[in-house]
Amino acid sequence: MRIIRIDVSHCNTPFKNNYHSPHIFRIQAESIIIHITFENGISGYGESAPRQYVTGETPESVASVIRDRFSSLLLGEQIASVSDIENILDTLENKCRKDNVSAYLSALGAVDIALLDGLSKSLATPLSSLLGPVARDTIPYTIPIPLLPIDTIREMAASLTGATFSSVKVLMEESVANNVERLKLIRSIFGLDMDMSIEANGKWTYRQAIDNLNELKAFNITAVEQPVRSDDLEGLKNVRKMTGIPVMVDESMCTLSDAALLIDSGACDLLNIKISKCGGLLKSKRIADFALSAGIRFQLGTHVGETDILNRAGQNFALVVPNIINFEGFSSLLFKDVRNEANSVKDIVHQDSLEAAHADINIDNHCLSAIYSLNL
Repeated sequence: MRIIRIDVSHCNTPFKNNYHSPHIFRIQAESIIIHITFENGISGYGESAPRQYVTGETPESVASVIRDRFSSLLLGEQIASVSDIENILDTLENKCRKDNVSAYLSALGAVDIALLDGLSKSLATPLSSLLGPVARDTIPYTIPIPLLPIDTIREMAASLTGATFSSVKVLMEESVANNVERLKLIRSIFGLDMDMSIEANGKWTYRQAIDNLNELKAFNITAVEQPVRSDDLEGLKNVRKMTGIPVMVDESMCTLSDAALLIDSGACDLLNIKISKCGGLLKSKRIADFALSAGIRFQLGTHVGETDILNRAGQNFALVVPNIINFEGFSSLLFKDVRNEANSVKDIVHQDSLEAAHADINIDNHCLSAIYSLNL
């Protein structure tokens, strides 16, 4: 099937509750949605949730890269297999490198998802089957707890009735005393047996990391995510050595070469793979496969405010990777009332690909604005 049209839109759906992390205060989604139409009438949908502090991209830069670098190479291309998609994605990446464009991974990821979505419809097969054999019956979910006032956290916890999750991840600030109080609160809400990790978003110095973790380990922390700056390889290694708490890397790891360096140098115990930052489903699968070969597990993370397009893509991905520990698949809590997330193989493989997710954005929220359309 041949690509004949590319539509790019901006999604800025407002959150029900504002989201405060060590990086930024967010009040709405900031995603770029790509809609690829094929000559046979089939459509594929993809999403980019760019973060400038991770891959160097913004919504504006993603839209520009797709228009100025990718579109001429996509329009007219024939897609009949995953190999065809891999070849096209390699061509797009090589174009960026030739043009000295280094910030393109999230843009590439949106195209990757849209092409796989379209191919899955054409072949009448679940998107997950294009990535590999099913490895699990259910998906383990984790809930992130942002930097919110105590009363808001209690309200958030109460709203989770009916949600299925097996762990929580608590965002940290710099103050040891404040972090201790937050973990006391979270333990009082979710109990002593709930699996709990913490995330510093790379905002601690090495000394702050050691001081915090020496106090917080009393709360039975199973992992600390990005305790120091993304480029502080020695800091990551020393945090592991000095605290004994497993270290998960997020901002430090966007590519397969990043993962290889971190694992080979002993700087991490766990990876945080995010489909948008890692260049899409196929690149993320390569990272997951490499981690598996090295005996490393990973969390399938999400950027704050991802829509159901990336969420459903993540669900399909989670089904085929045996070394996943959990999936941050509750971004929809920011937009609407909680509902049971689909977490079984049967639920996910019978979804109408990613088209229904796009309809939710366009129809229910009325927050999808066109940027441009390109035709063959």
